[in-house]
Amino acid sequence: MDERLTSYCGLCCCDCIPSRAEFFSLADSLDEMLKDLQFKYYAELKSEVHEEFSEYPAFLSVLQQIRGLRCSAPCRSGGGNPGCKVRQCVKDKGFSGCWECRVRTDCSLLDRLRTIHPHIDEHLDLIQQMGPAGWFLKRKEHYRWQVNDKKG
Repeated sequence: MDERLTSYCGLCCCDCIPSRAEFFSLADSLDEMLKDLQFKYYAELKSEVHEEFSEYPAFLSVLQQIRGLRCSAPCRSGGGNPGCKVRQCVKDKGFSGCWECRVRTDCSLLDRLRTIHPHIDEHLDLIQQMGPAGWFLKRKEHYRWQVNDKKG
């Protein structure tokens, strides 16, 4: 595993939706095709019979928001949120990642991530024990929607 894919906070960049190049390529293609087909006008006509088509502008807005999520590179290569406070904290402390920090379990910078990634602390423990390369195969699905989907 490429160690650059382990972000400073202990997430794996290859698990992150914004890093999925194929997904964004498809979103770009869909956007372009909708424009080429002038689907906006088609949706207006269809909305006269099928009310759902009146929501087409909202769909386009969501599609644009999705396209804006794209991450150009792994966190360690400058991708992700340029103002990430976790990345800055790790760099300021001279660490490779949060797994090297003694106070990480009480770190408020990770609180927002904990709401989205319920296993982030377990991942950080694994990285601390096994190193960035070793934890990769031991990591769990970590996004809240993945974990919740398994329960229902």
